[in-house]
Formats: sequence, structure tokens, C-alpha cells
Amino acid sequence: MSLSEAGLSAPLSSTAQSEMVCRHRARVIRQLLEAALFEGLLPYHFDGNWFRFNGKTLSYCARGNLSGFGRVRLIQEQIWQCHASELHPVDLAELVAALPGQAKARQRLLQELQQTIAFCRWNQDNLVSAEDRRGLDYVALESAILEGHPYHPCFKARTGFSFNDHAQYGPEAANRFQLCWLAVRRSLLAMRLDCHDEEAFWQRELGSECWQQLCDAMDTQGIGSEEYTWLPIHPWQLARLHTSLAPAIAERHVLLLGKAGDEYQASISLRTLLNVSHPEKANIKVPLNVVNSSSLRTIEPHSVCTAPLLSQWLHTVIAQDPWFAEHSALLIQREYAAMVLQDDNRVNPDANTDHPWLKMLAPSLSVIFRDSIATVADGFTATPFVALSLTEADGDAFIAPWLHQYGIETWLRRLLEVVVWPVWHLLVRHGIALETHGQNMTLLHHNGWPQKLVLRDFHESLEFVSEFLAAPELQPDFATLHPDYEHAEADRFYWMSSVEALRELLVDALFVYNLSELAQLLELQFDYPETQFWQQVDAALQGYAATAHNWSERLARIDVSRPKIRTESLLRKKLSGQSDREFHHTIPNPVQPIRGGV
Repeated sequence: MSLSEAGLSAPLSSTAQSEMVCRHRARVIRQLLEAALFEGLLPYHFDGNWFRFNGKTLSYCARGNLSGFGRVRLIQEQIWQCHASELHPVDLAELVAALPGQAKARQRLLQELQQTIAFCRWNQDNLVSAEDRRGLDYVALESAILEGHPYHPCFKARTGFSFNDHAQYGPEAANRFQLCWLAVRRSLLAMRLDCHDEEAFWQRELGSECWQQLCDAMDTQGIGSEEYTWLPIHPWQLARLHTSLAPAIAERHVLLLGKAGDEYQASISLRTLLNVSHPEKANIKVPLNVVNSSSLRTIEPHSVCTAPLLSQWLHTVIAQDPWFAEHSALLIQREYAAMVLQDDNRVNPDANTDHPWLKMLAPSLSVIFRDSIATVADGFTATPFVALSLTEADGDAFIAPWLHQYGIETWLRRLLEVVVWPVWHLLVRHGIALETHGQNMTLLHHNGWPQKLVLRDFHESLEFVSEFLAAPELQPDFATLHPDYEHAEADRFYWMSSVEALRELLVDALFVYNLSELAQLLELQFDYPETQFWQQVDAALQGYAATAHNWSERLARIDVSRPKIRTESLLRKKLSGQSDREFHHTIPNPVQPIRGGV
């Protein structure tokens, strides 16, 4: 249906034309509206071509379609404010004001959207984009993926970053920097290492030269390793915490040792830093007091030293199950060591918690050491999973050469076996669900042919139901790990109250907000119908069911065959101003796997 057929006209003034030129603003408006309509924040009428909906004082229309799971897909150039049968460009501030939620939350949202636009413009004006990203290695590809989150409208907000910070510490600029180091009184630091000899740990991680440099820095301060140990901190975070750290420094509980060691580069996830001096060495995850997309990017103190035990648990479960070797391999980037400023003497009985700055600083001072993808992916080409849905400067999909070589049906069937099967098996057979969104996944392949899946970031993304665990004796004894866990109710940390919560986590992350982007790409670029894509997913799940010889009754407990399912409402949560609550809405389900056993 054309504009005239819809009874609408669109006189484009010079102001409107300049507004249309800003594709970054147009993208933010598109994603904001797609999320608002999808989550039911703005009720709409859809006639098969046009979405019509009302704000507080204005009416809107947008051309687009509904895709799998009811995802709203709008045409970026055909989104309008309507007035007296005329179409005008959408005013971002007026659109945000039309959304439900707290006034302060709407104002924060508007600021984050404006910051997202500003950083996108900075990238456009200051960076030279790779003409073809397909030949880049993993680290280079992490910085070359400029697109950001395909669903969340605040996909590059980074509240707290200046343009200079963005240039120094954003992944896009691929700038290299050293970590800063603190000496922290041992009684204030909780740690979990992968070896008993701490000195050997540091020499392995740092190298002898950096280790000696930090030892010399401690000597200069008149302190020794009996009372103090080291904690790395992001240079941006150190500058940000300068005032907050002052009391701790004055009391000599924390001392500054300066920059030292290898150079790092920010990954797509911003907090995780890739070692570019020695790519085989650990990825370092550190907290940042930055708001990006949905949340503040600090790290919950309880999760830091729990991380290595979760990784060990997963490693044990996977290693002991021959199904993975026979059917579809699953590899993990272990979070093998961690340390965190702790604010409760039940974690460390020697701690003196009479310092008011402790509780405030704890979420902002920690580190998690994670296996490098260079080590895990030995012998394969590693590609961030988010790249599979991207389009290159030539207008073709990133994966176009792979699809031309192998054929869409053949390649997709193989991809789903490599990606869906192991994640689904971990849930069905073992009762463990992981949040497999695009940033947590890496595809290992040979010339585009999928071989293995690598997962990471378990301290924030693992859930289970105790009575559904196949081997409950293998799980960590959470009550002994952190005081927060001692009497915690279900659905607060890692243990859920129902198997349905596990299904929701997997389907949300892997299907609704991850594979759906690939499905959309294949339909737009290759005329491969999205309905056919989800039929392939259904076939993959049925193919897995054929392998479930001894656990088909467990499969029956995870119902993904209902026509309607719940999904998380990311934008509604942001507008609520209640970061500790979960919000959901009901959506249609295009995936209809088998019911029950085999």
C-alpha cells in the first residue's frame, strides 16, 4: 500500500530532509518504536502494511511487518508523525514523552538515546570502517563490529563516557591501553584462584617483568605481600573512583601502584578486555560505572568469586557427558580466577567493615580472569556470533560467501545442530540454562562451515532448578560461597523456582533476540522465508529429541510447543525505573517442537 492509498501525504521540507539524512537518529527512533510496539507500551493497529498508534497528543504511522515471535520490524525511512493527513519526521523527545513510565526514567532514556546518536556520529566522522570484515581475525572483528545491539534502542549509550573516553576505551577505535593496579589490604579482598600458589599465579598471568614492576612499586610504598595483594582496575574506572577511593587511600587500605603489564583492547561488551600483547592470555573482565543498553555495567560482588566455581561445574558436566563428543560439541571460556573488594566480614572474618566506603566501592572494584578465545578455538576460525546477522559495506551479508558455497538449507541445518543442540541438551539433560545471546556466543568454523560453539559469561547468565538437575551433587554449595546466598529465595540468584523460568531464559536469549536476527537477514537478503527458518529450528529440536533415548521424560517437562509464550520486556523495565524487577509480555511462538518423548 502506498502513502496515497493510505490517505496520507508527505511534504518533505528542508528541515525534514536534514532529519532524514541522520541515519543514526532514524535508527534509534526505529528501534525505540519497534521495542515499544513489541512490548505493548504503545498499542497499535496493523493492517498488514502500516502500523498506526497514538502518543499522548500525536498520532504515528510506520510501514513494516510482523516477524517471528511477534517482533515488530519497521522500515526506517517510513516512520512518521501524522497531523491533518500529513506526515512529518518523528521528534525523538516527543516520542519518548509519549511512552508510559516514570518521568525521571523517560528523561534518562532520552539522554541515553541522544548519547547513542552522538557516539554513532562520532564513529562515522572519526573511524575508517573496514570495507570487508570477513577476512578479519577475532580481535580485529570485535572492534570492527560497530552496529551495537539490534533490539535495544540505547545500543551505544555508555552514559559516563565522554567522546575522549569513547575514543580511548570503546571497542570501535581499537585503542590499546594498560591496566592500572591497586595494592589492596588482604583483609578487604576476597579471591578465588585456580592454583594454591598465589605468587605462581601472578607470575603466570603477568609475566616476570610486570610482576617485578609491581613488587618494586609495593616496596616504594613501604608495603609487602604479607598484608597486601594486587587488583587490576580499568584506567577509566580509576579516574571515575578517584574521590570515592580517597578515604581508603588515606587510611592505606588501598594504594595506587600505577599502570603496568600487557596492553588490552575493549571487546564488544566493553567491560571485557582482550589481551593484544599476548592474545593467548586471559580476557580480563572488570566493572565499569557505565550505563549501556539495559543496565549499569558494574559487577555484583556476590557473583565474582562464584564465577570460577560455576565454570568448573559446567566444565565437569560437559566433560563427563559423552553426548557432546558424539553429537554436538560445546566449549566454554572458563572464568577461572577472580577477586573482589568485599564488604562483609562473613566473607572474610579478618575484614574490618567499619569503613563506610567499602559497601559503596565493592561493586566497582573486582576482576574476573577468563580463558582467551585464542586458546579455546585452537585450530578453528572464531567469529563472534553477532557477525552472522550483519551486512557488509558492499551490501551483501557477512555470511553471503558461506551460503553461496554450501547452500542456505544445508548451512542452516548444520548451524542449528552446532548451536541449538548443545545449549538445548545442557538444559534438557542436565537442567542448566544459559543466556545465549549474541555477545555470549562464538562460532568456530572452517571456511564458514560450522564446527563448534563456544559460550562464556556464566556468572551473570546461568540458571537452574535444584530438583531438575540431573546430577545435583555436582553443583557448588552456594550457601558457603557468599552471605547473600545463605537464606536467599528462589528466582533471585542462580536457582529458579520453576523449569518454565529456564525455558524462558533459553528461548528469550537464543531465539527471540538472537536467531530471530539471522532469520530476518535471510528473508530480506536471500528471500528465505522466516517461516521456513523456524521450521528448520523445529526440525533441529526434533532431531535432538531423537538422541534423547534415556531422558525423553525430561524433554516433556520443557514445553516450547505452546502457541503463546512469555518474554522479557527490556524497554518496559528501563522505563519503570525498577532495575530489581522483571517485566514480561506474551508473544506468539513460531517454533513448534514435538510434545513429550520420542
